[in-house]
Amino acid sequence: MILSEKFKFVFIKGRKVGGTSVEMALSTICGPRDIITPIASIDELKRLQMGYHSQNYAATRETELSYLDNIRRSELRDLPAVVVPKERYYNHMSLREVYDAHRDDLSGYDIVCVERSPYAKVLSWANWILSWDSYLAGGALQADRVPLRRCVDQIMESGEFITVRNIDLYRGVDGKVAARAMRYENLVKDMAAFLDGLGIEDLPPIPHAKKGLLSDRLDPREFLTKEQLGRINEAFSEEFSMFGYSMIY
Repeated sequence: MILSEKFKFVFIKGRKVGGTSVEMALSTICGPRDIITPIASIDELKRLQMGYHSQNYAATRETELSYLDNIRRSELRDLPAVVVPKERYYNHMSLREVYDAHRDDLSGYDIVCVERSPYAKVLSWANWILSWDSYLAGGALQADRVPLRRCVDQIMESGEFITVRNIDLYRGVDGKVAARAMRYENLVKDMAAFLDGLGIEDLPPIPHAKKGLLSDRLDPREFLTKEQLGRINEAFSEEFSMFGYSMIY
């Protein structure tokens, strides 16, 4: 999550939408008073290497500095043991939580997010489950297709697939979706349009954090049964409609 007083916007970060890449890019335009929440240690390391870092999210500066110091001092293989702080402001917090946590009036702020086809999010979530331990230690985030199919079956059976239903993160105090979505597949164009509205003409580089199997290029019907497609269609119906994605039957 980013709350920028400098440019008057709030970036709400959904799950499995490429939000970390956008968050890292937006960090490069933020001012010293802006709130930038911490991300997974391997990604925070990459952001540090870019010359930027999380800031102003915790009750004390010592908490923030300790997290960054632990990352700098750790070997890649030890990064998974560096715990991401969950403070007043934290990664993947909802817009309502931002309103509750922030004492100043946020009326007039742009609320933005990134969204993606629900099918791609479900496949990406399964891939993350299979590969997260390798990724957090600096390895690849890409599972083979056979275990990926098995994992998809497991998260569909358990109901865990609903984890990537992000729309409730974007609701304001009135319950209405307040965030403007940049679409994953049009990210460079949509982000450029958003920044242009802020008066920023030069698009900062968008790093490809958590690069995995590029689930948008996969045919969901290869991994999901008709019954599973129907469950996703029902559970994510509001997202399909709100963000302009087509259902598969």
